Amino acid sequence: MSIDSRTELVPLRTWFGLRWRGYDRDEVDDYVSELEAELRLVTADRDASEARADALASRLMSVQEENAALQDGLQRICLTPIDSKGLPERLARMVALAEEERREVIRDAQLKALMIVGEAEQRARRLDEEAAARREDVREDFRLAMSARRAEAMRALAELRSAARDEAERIIAEAKVQSLHIE
Repeated sequence: MSIDSRTELVPLRTWFGLRWRGYDRDEVDDYVSELEAELRLVTADRDASEARADALASRLMSVQEENAALQDGLQRICLTPIDSKGLPERLARMVALAEEERREVIRDAQLKALMIVGEAEQRARRLDEEAAARREDVREDFRLAMSARRAEAMRALAELRSAARDEAERIIAEAKVQSLHIE
């Protein structure tokens, strides 16, 4: 007896022993009883599979509904501000720690800002002092240059006076000589 799995669901017996008046009645009755028992098993398996599929479909729907409800709740929680009175103690502690950390971050930022401002003020003072020292150097250089120019101008003026006096004395001497000639 061979089974073609593509055409038959269960192996069916297709031969019976021959007797005087047809087939052996006991053999056919046994076969039909076995076939009915097999069909009851297959039907029970099918019913159990259907029940299991229905239960799984029902469970899937309830899990999907629960997932949707959790997503809605999460969305609501994300959009709703946190009220510290309604939080459990652990969450309240976490919020308190986050607040403390926020204050520390702000305090550290303020300290760093003060340090940066202090350094900037020190640098500004140092630059102001350097600028004042340079101004003083420039003033001193200017004063020295002006003194040197004044001294040069005075020397040039003295030379001009001396030259003018010499010229005047020469002219006077010539005039005296001419006046003596004329006399």
